Amino acid sequence: MNGSLYNKCELIFWDVAIDLLTRSVWLRNLIRQAVLLKNTPDLKFYLSIVIFSGLFGFFVGFSIPHFLQFLR
Repeated sequence: MNGSLYNKCELIFWDVAIDLLTRSVWLRNLIRQAVLLKNTPDLKFYLSIVIFSGLFGFFVGFSIPHFLQFLR
């Protein structure tokens, strides 16, 4: 029974995904750009920039309230 349910869910997913990819130019362009980015040799560089800037933003957002509390 679970196998049949799994197969039905998978078919529904692919029906929706294929329909979205067929109709949506924006989604096709987004996936095309993601594949191009994935195939670039500088992927580690881009990922490190994204991770570093995310961590920097997290630590700045975390430290500002503590710094303001310290100034009071």
